[in-house]
Amino acid sequence: MEPTYHYYFNNKFRPLASLSLHEIAGFSCPASYVLPIERPDSYAIYLVYDGKGIYTVNNKEFPVKENDIFVMYPDIPVSCVSDSKKPWELQAVSFDGVDARLLINAAGFEPKKPVRTLDPLFAENLVKLMAGIYVWKGQEIYSTVQSTALIYAMLAALARTATWDQSASPPGWTGTLHFQNAIDYISKNYSKPISVIDIAEHVNLSRSRLYRVFMQQIFISPQQYLIDYRIREAVRLLEKRHGSIKEISLAVGFEDPLYFSSFFKQVTGKSPKNYIKDITEAADSRKNDSKTLPPPP
Repeated sequence: MEPTYHYYFNNKFRPLASLSLHEIAGFSCPASYVLPIERPDSYAIYLVYDGKGIYTVNNKEFPVKENDIFVMYPDIPVSCVSDSKKPWELQAVSFDGVDARLLINAAGFEPKKPVRTLDPLFAENLVKLMAGIYVWKGQEIYSTVQSTALIYAMLAALARTATWDQSASPPGWTGTLHFQNAIDYISKNYSKPISVIDIAEHVNLSRSRLYRVFMQQIFISPQQYLIDYRIREAVRLLEKRHGSIKEISLAVGFEDPLYFSSFFKQVTGKSPKNYIKDITEAADSRKNDSKTLPPPP
């Protein structure tokens, strides 16, 4: 069985770098349903409107129930399973942007503590804010600005009720700033032969301090993040057939194609050549398949 969606919108228009809506949804899950999410590509906030389930982050389980709210982080492995006897109903919003990580921290979340329990009245107010984001769905600029404003309002409300000294900076704020600057630098320079030392110098940290910041934020080293980022971009180029393996290797910052192939297989489990073969065969199979798949909700 599949979830029953009360509402759903996928935003394709994301002109705002500060914060942009990706998806907004309200849905009820069948018993023991596993959400088809393993490694999110954006930040997301889920509110348990009813029922209960298990939210797992990096192999650590968090039981969640009505009025609990949990957050997902990009590229951090997760699992979400609704209860077998009292499956959950969820309200969810996903978003990204340069402000996202700072505001998630200010809202009282961190990767090691991704769950908060809310006062029932406050939870109901968040549901109304999420419904408002859906009401203002659309690709017109006024819709985009209004939905973004409501995401800011939701995060502001969560920040106001977070359990940290409101007269001080949010927990991890400084580290989050360094982390955000580091990943922005990587996203703009991954195609160049940059190293962890270059990243550390850019954010004005020692290499060891940068390592600690990454481990606190996403549980992996800056070196591994850089490799993973480059390989993700390589996968995107391979799927679009943009260049030979050598050309793609250079395009994502690897000067040695053999070195690139080694890391590609380490991350994806396949060599670039076999990856191309598999996606080509999958594309041919889809062309020959006469079945009509149901569209996403």
